[in-house]
Amino acid sequence: MSDSTVIISLTLRMLSDWHIGTGTAAHGHISRRVLRDEHGLPYVPAKTLNGVWRDACEVAAHALDSGPAGVWHDWVEYLFGSQPAYPGEEATREPDAIARHPRSAALRLRGPLRLPGKLGPALVGRKELRDAVTFVRPGVAIDACTGTAAEDKLRFDEMARGGLSLVGKAELPASLNEAERGCALALLWAGAALVEGIGAKRRRGAGRCRLEPSGPGMPPSPQRLRELAQAPVPPPEADQPAGPDPVEVPQASGPGWERALLRMELVTPLIAYDRTIGNAVQSRDHAPGWMLLREVLSRLGSQAAAAARRGDLVVTPATPMIDDMPGRPVPRVLAQGKDSPEQFVNRMAGREPESDEVFKRVRSGYLPAVPGHGLTLSRPRTVLRMHNTIADASQRPSARLGGVYVYRALAAGTVLAAEVRVRSELLEKGWPERLAGEWRLGRSRKDDYGLVRVTIVPEVRSDPPHRELREGDRLKVWLLSDTLVRNLRLAPSTDPADLARALQNAFAAAGASGVVLQAVDADDGLMHASFETSRTDSWHTGWRLPRPTLLGFAAGGCLEFRVVAGRIDADALVAVEMAGIGERRGEGFGRIRLNDPLLDEAHPAIASSERAARPPVSEGTPLPFEVGKPGHAEARIIEEAAWRTEIWRCSEKRAADLDRPVLGDLTALSPTQLNAIRTLFGHLDEPEPRLRARIERLTRRWNRQSGARQALEDLLLTPTQPWELLNLPESTLSLTKDGPQRLQRELRSEALRSLLTACMAAHSRHQAHLSPQEAR
Repeated sequence: MSDSTVIISLTLRMLSDWHIGTGTAAHGHISRRVLRDEHGLPYVPAKTLNGVWRDACEVAAHALDSGPAGVWHDWVEYLFGSQPAYPGEEATREPDAIARHPRSAALRLRGPLRLPGKLGPALVGRKELRDAVTFVRPGVAIDACTGTAAEDKLRFDEMARGGLSLVGKAELPASLNEAERGCALALLWAGAALVEGIGAKRRRGAGRCRLEPSGPGMPPSPQRLRELAQAPVPPPEADQPAGPDPVEVPQASGPGWERALLRMELVTPLIAYDRTIGNAVQSRDHAPGWMLLREVLSRLGSQAAAAARRGDLVVTPATPMIDDMPGRPVPRVLAQGKDSPEQFVNRMAGREPESDEVFKRVRSGYLPAVPGHGLTLSRPRTVLRMHNTIADASQRPSARLGGVYVYRALAAGTVLAAEVRVRSELLEKGWPERLAGEWRLGRSRKDDYGLVRVTIVPEVRSDPPHRELREGDRLKVWLLSDTLVRNLRLAPSTDPADLARALQNAFAAAGASGVVLQAVDADDGLMHASFETSRTDSWHTGWRLPRPTLLGFAAGGCLEFRVVAGRIDADALVAVEMAGIGERRGEGFGRIRLNDPLLDEAHPAIASSERAARPPVSEGTPLPFEVGKPGHAEARIIEEAAWRTEIWRCSEKRAADLDRPVLGDLTALSPTQLNAIRTLFGHLDEPEPRLRARIERLTRRWNRQSGARQALEDLLLTPTQPWELLNLPESTLSLTKDGPQRLQRELRSEALRSLLTACMAAHSRHQAHLSPQEAR
């Protein structure tokens, strides 16, 4: 993120209860569940806010342009991106809108809107407080004919509590000049003022909200708004595809490669597109090198772009970081016991044990780059999120526009690692530090996905040294990434003979000419080749067109060759591993490992396969009592709701404890006299003399010897009486430092009403079950 990027702070104030759901239910408990984050707290997805904000900006643009087209509508498309034309909508669009390439959004939201300040971390580990953020609201469908409740239509919807504020950030590109920035901010401010509801059931009172953007130039002054409305400037033109770079890069003068190890922490989930199955978009378990290349070149400049075209700059795929190094995809020759997951066998070096145990190939996961003791097979954690597309006319999800769709993405908090390799002394010193910062990667990176924080690891460990290979030796190849090779007719190929020819060419370029490789025949019961075909479909952002489909060997494949002729020294093996083989090596294709020690172990010691654990979270701590501090107002709302819930629970629990009755001498009263106490419930907040006088009038005809009047005065007039009887866990129900004292003062009357109501109801039930003799 550039220092001159325009940052817009967003505050969404929820004026009523709201519901943004997951599309799922809890059988027998909740019909519609609220969407929650990794801490179990509700939030507003950036996609949801983006759609509502865009609709509001379209209304503002229609008013400013006095029609369905104009400069302000162009600004809407610039800020929020192009929308495809669907059947029935072509007539409302300009004639060439359908033929134009889609335009990406300039406005980018930095993830979802969440609870402000330290409120989210403070709720971690506190179930009572976390549950108080939401509540369950019953509902029923009304029969249109009878006007009464319809049969079998009772439902229970989970709602997030109103009164909360959620905060987030958005950003605009730094390339806008002052006039263009003014138009963009003015339109965004006007659209935010028109946002009145968000989420489900907003036509029926739920989801009422107020969107408040702030930042430099926000809100615009009235005079500035009038000037922009009268003479707006058009938005910048879409970026044109870059032409040939005229920059010439000198030949590398130093030996070897300079390497930069990138540590990439996912701030938001990442969608590295793999394939679409039905309405589900599947992400890869890593970020391919071609996804990282654009960000790398934008930070290193035109010289790096020229070096990449020449093969002097390589970006490896970003795989899960294991032991401070990029993990390697599990080799396809590795099999695991079906019933004994701790047993592994390398089918390239050994056979399966002669037993009833069934071994199945390990199809996913990553291993450490440097094998050793405690080798662990790890898999990155993924998340599943559901979204939908809303029709403008009906404001409901529509199958015609795509309907409901699902994203499976790498989870936030996952740490990936990748290498950027440049020929020595090709770029100026200090180039790795320019790669640090925040990146945007993958699909839907304008809102909820693809925000990555990149840091540079100071040391990059090297692989163990190789030994020289001579005629008759074996060469085991482990594909660390997808590899693209061609046959003699220049067509994409997955023939091992074509891979051998690509290896021979790579060795010749590394100084080992005359090498001839031949695939090893499977005549000894071992698996000498195991690979799959990979297919890569991607999108060229600069051209705004799909890229050609790439077919090749999939990552994790293993092949074994015999050196028929020639000699390969250790330096040539290292050079080929660093540069890769095949085509498009600069984009991360063709990464290989030669004669890795793991491929020679028949039964490697590997820990049981497990998915990466969730990042540890710390216990919440009370917020300091400071009026106006971010999150303090929301904390008071949440802890008050938690206290009310706990008051009702403890009242019922206390009423059920017959060994410690709360009513005491009041049980001697008749049912009529006991129920007459309810007339005092509306006056518990009155001053003590006035409340005492009311008690005197109520108990005037009571038996003075029974002690009932004194028991009633003790219950209603003693300030600490309800809290001593309820014994609430105040420390776990409070977020603010003054919470217990404030809530004991404000909720005392409510606690008394709840306690006495529950105890009198329990006493009446108990009396109803007594026989006439026991009742006397």
